Amino acid sequence: MLNLGLFSGTKSMKSVKVSFRLPYLTHWGQSLLVCGSEPVLGSWSVKKGLLLSPVHQDGKRRKLLLPEGIQDGEVVEFHDLWQTGSDDLPFRSAFQNVIFNRSWNLNIERPLGTIQNKLEEDTVLIQFKICCPNIEQDTSVYVIGSHIKLGQWKFQDGLKLSYAGNSIWQGDCVLRKGDLSIKYPFWYSKNDKAGNFSLETGTNRELNVGSSENQPRYIFLSDGMYRELPWRGAGIAIPMFSVRSESDLGVGEFLDLKLLVDWAVDSGFHLVQLLPINDTSVHGMWWDSYPYSSLSVFALHPLYLKVQALSESIPDDIKQEIQEAKQRLDGKDVDYEATMATKLSIAKKFLPRRKI
Repeated sequence: MLNLGLFSGTKSMKSVKVSFRLPYLTHWGQSLLVCGSEPVLGSWSVKKGLLLSPVHQDGKRRKLLLPEGIQDGEVVEFHDLWQTGSDDLPFRSAFQNVIFNRSWNLNIERPLGTIQNKLEEDTVLIQFKICCPNIEQDTSVYVIGSHIKLGQWKFQDGLKLSYAGNSIWQGDCVLRKGDLSIKYPFWYSKNDKAGNFSLETGTNRELNVGSSENQPRYIFLSDGMYRELPWRGAGIAIPMFSVRSESDLGVGEFLDLKLLVDWAVDSGFHLVQLLPINDTSVHGMWWDSYPYSSLSVFALHPLYLKVQALSESIPDDIKQEIQEAKQRLDGKDVDYEATMATKLSIAKKFLPRRKI
């Protein structure tokens, strides 16, 4: 199912003909429909959505903005792509806030839903839109192609796109009506003296518009993600109990992850993967150490608790108990039962001192 929220931001109701095109290979018995906020699209009811018809050509909710200036009766065509589950990975918090985290921000040059050029008679406006989440500072994005308005494959004459926010670049050009058949890829270049550039991978994208009487005046292309080699990054996989430090109490502890992350960054790693860290203390025996038999999907295992961090003012007798336990449990192997019993015993002594 393709979910579309239609035409926000318009000041008055306009009667335009909108067609949706979605390249997707269905199997026998499958159908595609468009479900959206407008009554004609079912008002978000899947059962009342607009059923698409197959034309035999080679998930997420979207928001389409109908630009100002489109006249009543105009034919508007949207070209979209079916997104797979991996397409939104670059927008997950782990990638946006950590792996692709940037100390710089791009200024929005032209918001989504705006067009730059004006139409004349017998012309068609085509808007290109591409998503580039992993882009470096001071980089420009272009589209080149077979048409003269796209530079006729000359990089220096390509159509420069404007940043529209949310890692999306867009740009439009006006072409003469007729049998439009365009091949094009996207590319980006660094705005420096070296002039380094990168052309997206894969075959050229195509736009084919026949010379029918009902040819659209506006074509909005959503070309999905910029095609480049898949992101690859090295990382480290380690069980929590092995994240040992000089201050731990017989086992790796949650606060020791800070030291691990600092080491990973200094070593050039991008990822840290842990075995499950949920509470498995069902029987109080050593076989509870198996990390895949958790009793809760929310509770963290008390084994990895750093008891020294439970209070800013630890009494001397508890400090002495912690120090003695540290010397007793600081072995090559983790003594699961002894470590669990010691940590729970010490932790319970802090409860009367805490205000709940």
